[in-house]
Amino acid sequence: MITKKMLYFYWPIYSFRFILTELFFTEMDRYLTKKDCNNCYARPGCFVQRIKQNDEFFNLKKSHITYRKGETIVKEGTRVTEILYVTEGLLKVYIEGPERNIIIKVLTSHDFIGLTSLFGDDTFYFSATALKETRVCSIDRQAIKSLLTQCCEFSRELSSWYCENYNIMLTKCLNLGLRQLHGKLANTLLYLSREKFMAADIFSYITRKDLAELSGIATESVVRILSEFNNENIIELKGKRVEIKDMERLKIISQKG
Repeated sequence: MITKKMLYFYWPIYSFRFILTELFFTEMDRYLTKKDCNNCYARPGCFVQRIKQNDEFFNLKKSHITYRKGETIVKEGTRVTEILYVTEGLLKVYIEGPERNIIIKVLTSHDFIGLTSLFGDDTFYFSATALKETRVCSIDRQAIKSLLTQCCEFSRELSSWYCENYNIMLTKCLNLGLRQLHGKLANTLLYLSREKFMAADIFSYITRKDLAELSGIATESVVRILSEFNNENIIELKGKRVEIKDMERLKIISQKG
């Protein structure tokens, strides 16, 4: 039998638990939602706008997940069960090393994560971390594979994606293996000066350590070479931001290594 005294004692505890539960599920709703393509807020800029209507794929419920800055989105060595499509945000893709990481590339809105698993090994051979708040659409791997065989427009889009990423990998190998320090950093700055990165205000989120891991050199070398480039009016440093002033000279440094 519950007495009045017991009620006074336990009521604040149960109230506190209730509030915590409500807050937890409210937060979960904010960071994990289920949507189909027909009622999705991200549809106007999504790849589905460029393919013909496919009711099976469009009606499929997909998980929309929000990651805070610094959160790990995928972990190297884990199994690929879903293909991730970045609807909004900025993230770095990197290989983890014993002493330092190597950033392979930076992804922005409308990029995919995990496509290489469609017809190959279903393992992530890289990790990915959000550079700022990032939203991804998590799509069943088999659904993407089926769409690829059914839709020519999507096949062409993925072919273009593969070609672009193949060229990025070749450039990365050249940068790490053959270029000297100045050439490596110059190549990284040229890579980050692409229109899609500048539109995302990339240098507000990239640290000097990130620049080092993109270039395959030490952070101290990045700081020193940036200062040299700044003194030679090749770039202009504004706090974290890097503004390229002489693109042609930077290209020459990158080519000569």
